[in-house]
Amino acid sequence: MPTKQIKATFYLPLKDNNGRDLSEEIAQVEEACYLAFGAWTLSGYFKGAWRMQSREQKADTSAVYTIVLPQGRIRALEAILKTFKSKTQQEAIYLEIEHDVDIRFL
Repeated sequence: MPTKQIKATFYLPLKDNNGRDLSEEIAQVEEACYLAFGAWTLSGYFKGAWRMQSREQKADTSAVYTIVLPQGRIRALEAILKTFKSKTQQEAIYLEIEHDVDIRFL
């Protein structure tokens, strides 16, 4: 029986909360995902707002990535995103996991 695959979507802000460019940190996530999972897809860019713990509003433009990975490798992806977060002033990184998705590579 084949390994169950999941679809993971995550948002990486292009700039940190202090305005610092995060392109180097994003490139590191891309490389880590490629090494761990063999692929990544940049789906586009989206803008959104987040209420900080301080109640201050922060607006971000984020790069949206999608990858397909074995269900048992979610922790590896979480570790990559936690490493990214540790290098920033972000309070949270958005990660969406879709189980039971019919994914086919034709």
